[in-house]
Amino acid sequence: MDDESRPGATCSATEIVTSWLPGAFAAAQRRPSPDSPTVRLSLSGEGGGEWDLCATEQELHVSAREPGWRRGRETNEPGIWLRQNTSDFLALLRGDPDLPALLPPQIGIMSLLCIDDNQMALLNDINGRLKIEIEGRRRRRWAMDVAFGPAGVRAGHPRSTVRVDSRTCEDLSSGAIVVMQALMSGRLRVEGDRGLAM
Repeated sequence: MDDESRPGATCSATEIVTSWLPGAFAAAQRRPSPDSPTVRLSLSGEGGGEWDLCATEQELHVSAREPGWRRGRETNEPGIWLRQNTSDFLALLRGDPDLPALLPPQIGIMSLLCIDDNQMALLNDINGRLKIEIEGRRRRRWAMDVAFGPAGVRAGHPRSTVRVDSRTCEDLSSGAIVVMQALMSGRLRVEGDRGLAM
């Protein structure tokens, strides 16, 4: 993995979103599907904020949102809405000794930003809000709340929660087990709408 494939350790969450991501996008060869959705990123806690990210053929446009926004005043809904605390967002990009590799070296940031037509077709079939929780070592817990489509974006809370431990994440990533094995053995737990989670 080359040093430029991830932000530096001194970059704040705001610097990553507003400067590093657009720069990495401009330097990359990949470009997104013309139908790529706007992604809203909401980071809570110290150094957080809220932004809309829109990937086009030319650039990754990032616009900050006013902190006082409330439901009912929305005019342009995103296609995907990610909610996370700032420390978990930074762990996703930098790693954390108490968590498995959340973005393995073979998966670059551009793979997440540049969604191709096949991935778009899959995303268009998802319409709901779910939460993913990873139980790390020494009581570390990582979480991401993600909403897809109109129903997910407008939902007041997740319809489904997926919980998994670090060892299971590593085994799934390496191919040692498949999702159905993890689910049947109880190593991967789903609460709420299983159809949405799967």
